[in-house]
Amino acid sequence: MTMKTVNLSVTCQAEMDCPKEIVMWNYYDHEHLVGTHYKLYDHARVLAQRDDWALVYRGKKMPFLPFWSGGMALQYMEGNVMKTFHQDQLGFLLEMEVEFEDLPDDRCRITATYNIITHPIFKVFEPVFKALFRKWFWATWEEDAPMRLRRWKVHKLGFKDFSGIDYINECLPEPRDKRVPAFEFRPPISCLKAIKSVDGERRRFAHSTEVGYNDD
Repeated sequence: MTMKTVNLSVTCQAEMDCPKEIVMWNYYDHEHLVGTHYKLYDHARVLAQRDDWALVYRGKKMPFLPFWSGGMALQYMEGNVMKTFHQDQLGFLLEMEVEFEDLPDDRCRITATYNIITHPIFKVFEPVFKALFRKWFWATWEEDAPMRLRRWKVHKLGFKDFSGIDYINECLPEPRDKRVPAFEFRPPISCLKAIKSVDGERRRFAHSTEVGYNDD
């Protein structure tokens, strides 16, 4: 006899002033979890990654709840959709799909859908589930936005990872005619060795002032 289940689901959507490939890169930048999102994550470790899929351990703060939890997440791309399956220590399997759409003028739209298939007894908690994940989506969106916009800005100046901007490095005048190539999303993205080590990357501080991205 097959056990009946219910699907708890919520969809969040937002737009950003950068190409969708910048946001894709952001989702595959696992190192920023314990930096940019230090209020939400305290530990991250890349267990394995090949091409566009990654298996990552994440230690995280539960929204609204006074405790931390850990879990394994597998993510990969299907065209312009990123799929993630996250199993946490509480036993729930979270299935997330993030759709990336191009908009005019180098802008994009992101649609994230969160699903948990579970026992019907949890149907009563659906309003709480939706509130939790809306809060989670907007908290991470607001923290990621300055980094994404900054990356698009420096890309247009010619920035390259682990290299910088050539004409600035060489103390040369800024070129008058700079051709800006399209930002290419090529997973897996380059990262430092620590996040792939046994210890992974851990949150270095409990409190901080957010600086370093905004220009004003």
